[in-house]
Amino acid sequence: MLSFLKISNKRLFFFISLVLINLFLITLPLTNSLGYEFALANSLLFFLVGGLFVCSMHKTNYYGGIFTFILVEYKALIAIILIPFFIGSLSSFLNSRCPIKDGLAFYLALPIPAILLGIIFGFISSSLSKHFNRIIFVGITLILLISTLFEFYFYPQVYFYNPIFGFFPGTIYDEDIAVNSTLVIHQLFNLLVFYLAFVAISNSKVLRSNKFYKWTFTVIVLAAALFTKPFIGFATTTNKLQSELQNKISTEHFDIYLGSDVKKTDREFIALLHEYNYEQVLQKFNLSNSPKIESYIFNDKEQKRKLFGAGNADVSKPWMNKIFLNYTNHKQTLKHEIAHTVAAKFGITPLKVADKLNMAMIEGLAMWVENDFDSYPVTFAAKVAYNNGYKISLDNLFHSGKFFTNYSSLSYIYSGALLEFLSTRYGTDKVLRLYGDLDFEKYFDKSLGEISVQFEESLNDTSFNKYSSQAQFYFAGQAIFKKFCPRMASNDMKEAGIEFNAKNYQLAEAKYSRIYHYSSSASSLLAYSSSLNKVGEYNKSLDLLKKEIYKFEKSNYLFPIELHLADSYLLAGDSLIALKYYDLTEKQNPNENYLNRVKLFKLLWRLDGIDSVKSFLVANETDRMNKLFDLYEKSKETLIIPYLISYANKEPMKLEKIIQEFQKNLIDGDNVDSDVCIRVSQFLLAEKQYEVAKKLAVLAVKKFKPNEKQFSAVENLRMVNWFFNFASETKVWFN
Repeated sequence: MLSFLKISNKRLFFFISLVLINLFLITLPLTNSLGYEFALANSLLFFLVGGLFVCSMHKTNYYGGIFTFILVEYKALIAIILIPFFIGSLSSFLNSRCPIKDGLAFYLALPIPAILLGIIFGFISSSLSKHFNRIIFVGITLILLISTLFEFYFYPQVYFYNPIFGFFPGTIYDEDIAVNSTLVIHQLFNLLVFYLAFVAISNSKVLRSNKFYKWTFTVIVLAAALFTKPFIGFATTTNKLQSELQNKISTEHFDIYLGSDVKKTDREFIALLHEYNYEQVLQKFNLSNSPKIESYIFNDKEQKRKLFGAGNADVSKPWMNKIFLNYTNHKQTLKHEIAHTVAAKFGITPLKVADKLNMAMIEGLAMWVENDFDSYPVTFAAKVAYNNGYKISLDNLFHSGKFFTNYSSLSYIYSGALLEFLSTRYGTDKVLRLYGDLDFEKYFDKSLGEISVQFEESLNDTSFNKYSSQAQFYFAGQAIFKKFCPRMASNDMKEAGIEFNAKNYQLAEAKYSRIYHYSSSASSLLAYSSSLNKVGEYNKSLDLLKKEIYKFEKSNYLFPIELHLADSYLLAGDSLIALKYYDLTEKQNPNENYLNRVKLFKLLWRLDGIDSVKSFLVANETDRMNKLFDLYEKSKETLIIPYLISYANKEPMKLEKIIQEFQKNLIDGDNVDSDVCIRVSQFLLAEKQYEVAKKLAVLAVKKFKPNEKQFSAVENLRMVNWFFNFASETKVWFN
C-alpha cells in the first residue's frame, strides 16, 4: 500500500508539473496556442517526463521491457499526452482563432516521439545503473542538447534536428515551416536506432555481463547517431554546402559559392560587388585588412531553407567568416552581412560578436556601417520614425534585451542611428570599443539614459512631420509576437500561392478566404481580393476590401490595400472613386514604387482610355510587357523605363534602343528623371557598361536637389566610380 501511494505521488507530481508549465506557456506570445512553439516546448517536457518517469518507476517495479512498461502504464502515459494537448487546444479555441490542424500535426510529430524516446533513454539509463539512472538520464539529455550548440558553432547551418525536440528552424525567426518527410524520417530514425541499442544492451550476453562494454557501446551509439547526421540529411557541413553550390569564384578577399540558378552573366558583377562593399566596410572600421570571407549565395529561399535554415533572412556567422545570402536580394543585404563578419575583429565571446551577445549592438553596428534604409540614410529614417510617433526605449533595446519585441525596422533603425550619433560626437574608435565592452559610461562618460536624452534631442525635428505616410509605411508593422498563427498562415499561403500561380483561381480564393478568417493578415486579404478579380468577381472583391480596410488604418498595409481598392473600384466600373483613391495614394506618397505605379496608370488612362487600364490590371505578364513597350513608344515618359528594365532578358534589343534614346534626350528636369538615371546606371553597371553608367550617375547627382533623396544618388555614384576605376585591376585576382 505504501509503495502504491509512493508511485501515485510520483505520477501526481508529473501531472501537476505538466499542467502548471502548460498554463504558463499559454500566457506567452508564441506558445499561446496549439502550434509549433507549443509543441516544441512540450517536446522537451515530454522527453524529461518520459525518461524520469521510467527511472523513478524502475527503482520500485521492474517491467522487463519498454513495451511491457507502456502496456502497464498506458493510462498514465495517455494522461501525460492529453494534458498539454487539451490546454493548448482550449487556448487556441478561446484566444487565437488558430485552427488546430497544423498544431495537431506538430504535436504528433514532436512531443509524441519525444516521450517515446525519453522512455527508451530511461530504460537505457536504468540498464547502465539502476541506482544512478536519473543522473545518467539527465547527463544524456544534456549531451543531446549541447550537441545542438556544437552544430551551431561548427556547422554553417542555423537549423537543427535533435532527438529531444525534433526540429528547430533556425536562430533567425522563419515563419515558413511545416511537418515534412525529413522530420518524420528523423523521428523514426532516432526511435529505431536507440530502441535497437536498448535491445542489444538487454539481450547481448557480452554487454549484460560487462559494465565497461555496456557503457562503451552506449557512448558509441550515441556518438554515431550525432556525428552521422550530415551524411543522412539531418545536418549541413561546409563540404556539403559547397558541393550543392558548385559554382565558385575566388577574389582577393572572398571565396564565393553560387547556386546553379545564378546567371553566368551575373557572376562577375556579384564578385565585384563583394569587393566594393568589403572596401567600404573596411574604410568605416578604419581597417586595412580582414580574414578572407566565404560567401554562399543560394538560388532562392527554398534552397537556403533546406541547406541552411532561415530561408527569408540573410545571415552571417562572424566566428566562421561566412555569410549566407539569397540570390534575389543579395545586393540589398551584402554590405550588412560583410559588416557583421568584419566586425568579428572587435567582437568577444567564442562567437566574436558584441559584448553580452547584445542584439542591438550586433545589428546596430551593421546598420551604422551600411547606412542605407531603402535608399535613405539611417539617421534620416530614425528622424522620420521619431517625429511621427514611432518611438522606442533605447534602454529596452540595449539593456533589457527587447530588440525583437518591437517591429524589426524600428529596432534596426534606432540602434544604427544611435551608433551613428555616437561616432559623429565621439569618434569611430569608441563605438568599436563599445561593441566589445558594453559600458557606455566607460567610453562616453555618460549613462545610456543621458545619451538617450541627447540622441532624442538630435532626432527631434518638426519638419519631419510631413513624412507621416512614409513613417506608417516603414514602421507600422507588427512584431512577430503580435501576429495570429504566423507559421500556419505562412504555410497555407504558400499552398494557396501554388494554386494561384497554376491559375486555379477559385481554389486559391477559397484557401485565401480561410487564411484571412483565422489570421486577419493583410497579405491574405490582398491575395483573396486578387483571386476574386481573376475570376471576374470585381464587386465581391470591392465589397471585401471596403468592409475590411478599417482594420488596417494604423498599419503599414493601409497603402497597398488603398491601392488595391482603387484597382477594384476601376474593375467594378466606378472610375470616379477609383481616381479618388489613386489621387490619395499619389498625395500620401508612402513609397516611390507606389507613386510611380499611380503615375503609370494615369498615363495609360490618359493615352489609351480606362479600358486599357482595366485590361492591364488583369493581363498576364507577357501582355503587360507588350503594353508597357507600346506605352513608352507613344509617350516617351521616362518613368516607364525602370519597369522595362525588368524585361531585359526578353526584349534586350528594344530596351537597348530605349536606353540609348533616354541618354540622348536627357535635359534638366524633375526628380523622376534623376531616379530613372540611377536605375538605368545600375542596370548598365551590371551589364559592364561602366562609362555610360558613370555619366548617368553623375547626371543623377546634378539633377537632384540637395535633400534626403540625393543621398541615394551620391551613394550610387560612389559605387559606379569604383567599378569604373578599379574593376579591371580587381578582376586580376579572380579565379
